[in-house]
Amino acid sequence: MKRIFLIGIMILSVASGFAQNVATVNNLKEQQQVLDLTAKLNALELEFEKKKLENNALTSKAAGINTDANITTTDFSTSDPSSTVKEAKGTIKKLKETKEINKKLAKSQSELTKLEKKITKLKTKIDKLNKKIQFINK
Repeated sequence: MKRIFLIGIMILSVASGFAQNVATVNNLKEQQQVLDLTAKLNALELEFEKKKLENNALTSKAAGINTDANITTTDFSTSDPSSTVKEAKGTIKKLKETKEINKKLAKSQSELTKLEKKITKLKTKIDKLNKKIQFINK
């Protein structure tokens, strides 16, 4: 009878120790996941800053080209037809360049918004995991 009782106590102690280890391991895994997500977040924030710098450069370039395009479209003289044709060709070239830059700017802005959404998603995910970890630790 004593043997069965001792075996039962040993089994219970092993089972309770194992349960505590599982909880600790799960907690550590969640902390590791938070660290991985934080690393991803930092990488995304760096990429966001790079894209933001590119976007600022494109914005200033587009502003300059847009003003040039506005000026060249109003500077036609009707006195000399051959020079008017040359001016029109130059204007077409400027307008194409303006269109291209504006397209790049729009693409850059959409990339920035996508990165912002990814960053906010990751932040909320990290916050949820941190709350879960804090709740388990208490």
